[in-house]
Amino acid sequence: MRAAHCLTAVLALSLGACATVPRHAPAPQPPVPPPATDAPAPTATTTPRPAAHPPPAEEQASPWQRIRDGLAMHGCNHGPETLHWAHRYTASPGRFADSWKQAMPFVLLVLDEVEKRKLPTEFVFLPYVESHYRPVAGRGDGPAGMWQLTAATARGRGVRVAADYDGRLDAIDSTRASLDLIALYEEKFGDWRLANMAFNAGEFRVAKLLDAPGERRLSRTELANLALSRTTHEHLDKLMALACVIDDPTRFGVQLPTPGPDDRLAPVALSRTIDLRVASKLAAIEPTAFGRFNAGHRRSHIGAEAPLRLLLPAQNAERFRQAADQLPAGLWADWRELRTRHATDVASLADAAGAPVAVVALANGVDDDARIADGARVLLPGRETADRPETAAAAGQTHLVRSGDTLGAIARRYGVKLAQLLRWNAIGAGAVLRPGDRILIGPP
Repeated sequence: MRAAHCLTAVLALSLGACATVPRHAPAPQPPVPPPATDAPAPTATTTPRPAAHPPPAEEQASPWQRIRDGLAMHGCNHGPETLHWAHRYTASPGRFADSWKQAMPFVLLVLDEVEKRKLPTEFVFLPYVESHYRPVAGRGDGPAGMWQLTAATARGRGVRVAADYDGRLDAIDSTRASLDLIALYEEKFGDWRLANMAFNAGEFRVAKLLDAPGERRLSRTELANLALSRTTHEHLDKLMALACVIDDPTRFGVQLPTPGPDDRLAPVALSRTIDLRVASKLAAIEPTAFGRFNAGHRRSHIGAEAPLRLLLPAQNAERFRQAADQLPAGLWADWRELRTRHATDVASLADAAGAPVAVVALANGVDDDARIADGARVLLPGRETADRPETAAAAGQTHLVRSGDTLGAIARRYGVKLAQLLRWNAIGAGAVLRPGDRILIGPP
């Protein structure tokens, strides 16, 4: 969404619009583009239309067939600019298909919501036009997230935008807010194409160009002549182009990806805040993917006022629940990350942290008897700011190990407890010191 939407009038509309069956216009047209005409497009039929080429039997229940069944019109007939963008999108068919494979978890989530609201499935393509379904972090109050909502628009729809949580980057919150807006615009303008333009340009910018918003349908020529920016017109052209390609991928040499078992996402309600690094270990999800699914959370743990919810692949959700049940309630949120300075094991780490071995192993996604490599990043109980010294000099102090040094002797020399020294360096009491090693005297 490239422009902020003023919501004063919108908020006065009945929220029941989300539950009504929208008036989808224009209606299906034959697959061969007709000559341009100023005649209004006919009203939509309720009979599902077949795709240009019937899909293989195994694809009948696929998301692509669901999208085809819900299209309001043949996108290829929208005009020459549509075909121009269709060919641009598919200039590299493999890259185009791969981009949809990467987006698939969010495509399924958005498709479910679009169908639930009985909106044209052309709107499944909107986050692809905006961001290729990437949770793009914005600058300041500018557009952000896969729907590219501005901060003002998001807050106007009840989405929290703060330092610890940005709902524009959250797939669930941003999709709800965006489809709420689209449903309201479709109800106001009576034409889903104008609803799309309003989403891009702003509701009142579109409204002031119409004599009487409502049931009247605009012809393709009238739509093209609306005094809106080229960006807004291209926005609709791109949406139509994607509908054209997905409706008939063989025409463009594209083989659409099939969803995999990891692509179905499920929300997991939490009873309390949790460290997100620990949560990714409990769910057995690689941190980068975990962060992409839960991009709304901007800190290492879920903020106190952020939604107590994670979005996980459905097959990982149950694993997370079972593992989280084994984590003591007091150790859900307070963890700190250290880098080991020696090869060690889980038992030594747990001993240095004064925590149960099973808990430390669980939080790091390893077995109780696992070995930990030199230089590995590990999670140990405690706040990131815990044990911070009063002076800056003490925080960075180190001891250069010489021949004959022992951990006990180093602790006595600097007047600290041996347990503290072990914890600060993430090592066990039996660690072997080598000349040239550096030992932290104070927290990292």
